[in-house]
Amino acid sequence: MAITGEQVFNIAVALLDEIQTSASYRQYAPSVLTTLQAELLPKTETPTVIADLAQPLSLPDSLCLQALPYGLAAHLMIIDNPNDQGKAAFFNARYDELKSKRGATITPITDVYSVGADGYGTY
Repeated sequence: MAITGEQVFNIAVALLDEIQTSASYRQYAPSVLTTLQAELLPKTETPTVIADLAQPLSLPDSLCLQALPYGLAAHLMIIDNPNDQGKAAFFNARYDELKSKRGATITPITDVYSVGADGYGTY
């Protein structure tokens, strides 16, 4: 199941406790989600530009539901209330913590220098 920008947006405004006033945030959410996707995707993948919150996101569902709402909430707080940085800092710290828990990509290493396990080229 692909998570949409709308789903992430709804979680973010719930975290902000701003469900009643979420209409003002809606205009900023697509561009912020596009930027956050670009940050979270591997360098080899091209992010989807989010023009409409109904679009599916290019990230794994778990990342969309765990980290992305906190990143979006932090950015929306900065846009909405630049004088109150406490909430934004909290959401950004939580986003950074969750994004660092992503699984690493395992890729094979090529021994181009012929250095083996003993340091002399033999294993």
